[in-house]
Amino acid sequence: MAHFIDIWVNCPDRETAGRIADACVSDRLAACANILAPITSRYRWKGAIETAKEVPLLLKTRAEHFNAVCKAVRKLHPYEVPAITATEITHADQAYADWLRSETKEPA
Repeated sequence: MAHFIDIWVNCPDRETAGRIADACVSDRLAACANILAPITSRYRWKGAIETAKEVPLLLKTRAEHFNAVCKAVRKLHPYEVPAITATEITHADQAYADWLRSETKEPA
């Protein structure tokens, strides 16, 4: 099986999540994007504890596209340091893996 990942990006709002999702799916960097329900995030930023409402975005793709997805996210995301993390998909149904492969472009 090819190496697939889920990429998690917290966005400040649904509009930002939608722009990033559209760009990644349109460019075939991700086969699917899930825009999740808003969450409350608490984090340390520049020495202070902050609280913000955020919208999680989950992108499903090939591991080889991680750097290209990061570049697309940084271009469209308003945060100075957006959270972009990936989790390896260690097991997937073969039909799902085939779909992920077919809906993302071949790595360069």
